This record gives sequence, C-alpha cells and structure tokens, in this order.
Amino acid sequence: MPYGVNSNQRYYPPYPLYFKNAKGSRIWDVDDNEYLDFNMGYGALIVGHAHPILVKELKKQVEKGILYTYPHELLSELSELVVDLFDIDMFRISNSGSEAIMFAIRLARAYTGRDVIIKVEGTYHGTYDHVLISTWPYRGLAGPRKMPVSVLESMGVPDVVEDLVRIVPYNDTETLEDILDEEGDDVAALIIEPVMMNAGIIKPMNNYLKRIRKLTKEYDIVLIFDEIKTGMRNGPRTAAQEYRVDPDIITLAKAVGGGAPISIIGGKEEIMSLIGPSESMRERGVVHAGTYNANPFSLRSLYVTLKEILTREAYKPLIKFNSMLKNAYEEMFKQYDIEAYVETYGVSGAIIFSKHKVKNFREILDTNMDLWYPYYFGMLNNGIIPMATGPEEMWTISVQHTEEDLERHIEYLDYAMRLVAETQEYIREEWE
Repeated sequence: MPYGVNSNQRYYPPYPLYFKNAKGSRIWDVDDNEYLDFNMGYGALIVGHAHPILVKELKKQVEKGILYTYPHELLSELSELVVDLFDIDMFRISNSGSEAIMFAIRLARAYTGRDVIIKVEGTYHGTYDHVLISTWPYRGLAGPRKMPVSVLESMGVPDVVEDLVRIVPYNDTETLEDILDEEGDDVAALIIEPVMMNAGIIKPMNNYLKRIRKLTKEYDIVLIFDEIKTGMRNGPRTAAQEYRVDPDIITLAKAVGGGAPISIIGGKEEIMSLIGPSESMRERGVVHAGTYNANPFSLRSLYVTLKEILTREAYKPLIKFNSMLKNAYEEMFKQYDIEAYVETYGVSGAIIFSKHKVKNFREILDTNMDLWYPYYFGMLNNGIIPMATGPEEMWTISVQHTEEDLERHIEYLDYAMRLVAETQEYIREEWE
C-alpha cells in the first residue's frame, strides 16, 4: 500500500495516525489515545461519529440488505425531499464527489455540444482528470496572477486534457470576460465552489457569483456549483440558495449523506433530462450508471440525515459554537501578536496566516502557511484534532460537539499559539 494510506491527503510525515473507533465528538487511535475530533471526516460528518439515530436506522437496513441494484422504495419520498430542500428540478445519485463532478461536466458538454471547461485556480473538484488541474499549482508554473495557466496536478493525466481547461482567479471576473470574449463559443461550463474551501475559506466578494451567473448566461455556458463542501455547511441548504444565485447544475456530497458514500448531481430539467439510455445511434442519451448508485444503505443514511438530524434547528447551536471558537482564536492572535485571522462559513472555520483578508488562491500563497504546523501538532499532542490535515483545510463542528468540547479546544489553544508565536519570531529573525 503506497505510503500506507488510501488517499494521498491522509499521509503526513513522519507517519499518519491509525484509528480504530469513533463515537460522538471523539475518536481513538490504535494505541487507545483519545482525541476530540474537529476534522469530522473533512467536513462530511456534521452528524458526528456514530450518531445514535443513524446507527439504529442503518442497523435495520443492514438486516434488510445493503445492495439490490434495483430501485429502492425510499426513492419516491426521498426525491420530493431533495428537490424541495435544494430547489432543483431533477437529480441523480452517485457514490462520491468525484463521480458527481464527472457526470456534471459530461452533462454540460452534452447540453452545449462544446468541450472547453473553465475552473477557478486553487479549487479542488475531486480526482476526475478534467478537473485535476491547477488545484494547488506551484507558483513558478502557474503563470501571471491575472492570467493563470493550466497546470496538470498528477502524472497519468493526458496532456490533451490541459488543452480543454482554462483557469481563472476567484473573485475576479476580468480574466473570465477576456476568455469568454476570445473563445466563449467553445466553452461548455464554468465549474466553481461558490465559497472557496480548498484554500482555507474564501468568500465571494462584490456580487462575484451574480456577475459570473450573468456572464455564463450571455454565452450560453452551463454554470456548475460544486457544493460538495458548501452544501449543508450553513444550514440545510446550498450556498446557491444562500447567495440567491441560480446555477444550472449543482453537485452535493460529504455532509448530505451523514458519512455514507453518496453524492447528488442535480439541476435544471432541460439538462438533467439528457440522462438516459440511447434510443438509437442518432439519439444518444448521457450515460450515468454505477453498481452502487443509490444503494439502500446510503439512501437510508441520506434520508435520515436530511429528514431527522441536520434540521434547521440543529444548526443554531453549531453556528453559535463556531462564533465562540473564532473569537477565542482571534483573541489569541492578538495576545501573541500572530499575523492571522479566522474565516468561517456555517459550522466550519479556517485559519488564514495573514494580516490582510485574502480573496483568491494567489493571495493564499503569500500567507505564512509554515505557522500551521506548530499549531496543528501542538493541539494534536494534547488530544485535540483541531481541523482537517493541512494549512489549506478547515475545522467542522458537529451536532454531537458540546460546549465542554469547545472549552477544552480553547483551553489547549493557548499552548499551541505560544508555539506558533515562537515559530513566527524565529522565521522573522532567521528567514527575513
């Protein structure tokens, strides 16, 4: 097993921790060390670990079977719930965020008859070849700030894919307008996280989302909102609904399934209705298939999560807790003269090690990300997993976190911030 893990993101030197049990807000490693978990499955577990309602319902489902490869009776009621909750016309179910993105792009290309995709620099849309580009490009390869170039992020992705993807900065429509003026008739889709969540958390500014919606409509381009992280993050809704922007397609995963492998591709009827079997060589449909699609186990988890656990009322204390955590961090930054701030979105937060508010990926590269490491390991060594692994990541507060959990997190924050302050001073003296 390369590096001893099954996702590159799970490896960090000298070696990753291995875990064996999790319940509520806690997780235990193989040496029986207990940790308070604020990673929560990279934000997928807003329900927390082993939520008792889910455990009860999923045990029942296991006894009834977990894979039929036939439509399940729950689909009828679930269809109404999903359509109404997320304000979409139609949807299909897959198993992962990467699959949802792949099918969304296939739909956009089928609908427009075009091939070129535009994506935002520094955004991550899974491991599908056509978006595994410029997710975290090295500065020397990325081109000018105002006109980023496409950078392949993995061996094995054909060079031709690079020719089909254009890169634009977040929170800036000028580059997008230039690309559309030159080759708008070749562009099938613009895919974007409405709130950037692969570079800390960066929110849209100055009606950015409404401006790109206007531009994509002018050129008959499909607007895809990747809501795999943003969906259900700030209540039982999407960022599209919050910002009052109407994309053509949305993709959802992570939090919607309560930890089960499931994703949703949803959108406008005229696009989604292209999915289906081919009637003839002249009338081909868009292929969407998968043995595990809408399996009973994942469907049950999705239904219970949306219907019974992640309700509007459930989010109120979580938003309060997140504000409490943000305030505690920023007080520590002031106390120790650390150049940083916290950006929050719903139940999640991220540390940005900068004096200035960042608005795109290039500005994240200018921040002092080295300070993340003493912070993270200072917390980890005191039994707190403070966030997901990496300076580009965020923490997530679940419905099973308590005020006492937050207080314990804050208690050990003082130790971690002293380490950060010492590291910052060392960098100033030795590196600058």
